[in-house]
Amino acid sequence: MPDQPAPTRSPLRTVLAVAIVLAGLVWMLQGLGILTAGRSFMIGDPTWTVIGAIFVVVGIGLGLRGRRRSA
Repeated sequence: MPDQPAPTRSPLRTVLAVAIVLAGLVWMLQGLGILTAGRSFMIGDPTWTVIGAIFVVVGIGLGLRGRRRSA
């Protein structure tokens, strides 16, 4: 039985994972009141800190899932 090539990692999945992590980081920083450029309803709201943290975890998970499957 011939060896099957390992599936390649999807560049779209990587870009999506990075975008989700970056959005999550921005939301976390706004929720913590650290990133205060301009006016936003998100600044200083702890809800956005939690939502941002969830997005960061999901983005990292998506990126690692793609890596694990391509190995």
